[in-house]
Amino acid sequence: MTSPLMQIEDLSISFKIDDSWCRAVNGISFDILPNETLCIVGESGCGKSITAMSLMKLLPDSARLGGKVMFDGHNMLSLKEHELEKVRGSRIAMIFQEPMTSLNPVLTIGEQIAEPLVLHKGMSWSAARKEARDLLDLVRIPDAQKRLGQYPHELSGGMRQRVMIAIGLACRPEILIADEPTTALDVTIQAQVLALLEDIRKEQGLSIVMITHDLGVVANVADRVAVMYAGEMVETGSVEAIFDAPAHPYTQALLRTVPRADVAYDLAPISGQVPPIQAMPEGCRFAPRCPEEHRACRATPKLSAGPHSVACWAREGAA
Repeated sequence: MTSPLMQIEDLSISFKIDDSWCRAVNGISFDILPNETLCIVGESGCGKSITAMSLMKLLPDSARLGGKVMFDGHNMLSLKEHELEKVRGSRIAMIFQEPMTSLNPVLTIGEQIAEPLVLHKGMSWSAARKEARDLLDLVRIPDAQKRLGQYPHELSGGMRQRVMIAIGLACRPEILIADEPTTALDVTIQAQVLALLEDIRKEQGLSIVMITHDLGVVANVADRVAVMYAGEMVETGSVEAIFDAPAHPYTQALLRTVPRADVAYDLAPISGQVPPIQAMPEGCRFAPRCPEEHRACRATPKLSAGPHSVACWAREGAA
């Protein structure tokens, strides 16, 4: 069996609200395997992005973290800042949803791609600039030499996102975390960026953790899927298992909100909304919105064992 690159064990994330600590992520566990795309999916407010940022310990000091994020024999949550700096951007990299808020408007594209190479690889600026040009070629940006001297505002949205990918790939990381990387792009450019990420994953053998609320993205790129609701993992499995045989009522409801060419059904919104972290229900957090709620849901279900796991009292295996 393939050993995981990263193991997340009982991860919890809490924030202080009105003098009380509230859990935004509640004891989740999952693995990141070599050379795979893992999609973490769920509605806005389910804890996907803060889970992703916690893997590199990028949350503010006001956040309280518990559990373990094991990478190369070390718990990322226990490392000091100078130790984390050796991993961030080098072995684990992240690209964000909106490149214009991540790219520096007063530095050229070439400077921003070269910077991690100078910091992490010890390259000279001239060598790093040459590598930056090669990275722009890798992410399919035409006229790479010219682009090196341009500023972010001179590029289109799709090109800026490709620059972010180039920065993330600069040091050849083992894990690339992509937080809603195509949400701000139109459908055509979105498809191009997703295809690019998949090509690069295959070429370089890295693992991608994709944070998204878009099930179309999940269907196109995922090897495995982890479904989050209100800070908890409610179902995990292969993309085929999740789409062909969804087990959790929340996963089933999510799938009914998007059209599919291969399945005939009536589209239906999910009633209600994700609860705020200071007002989480006892027991199963999805129970107030669930059509299958019953008395057992007053206790919190745990993910069942196996490659296709589900946390639901109405399904065999919850414990």
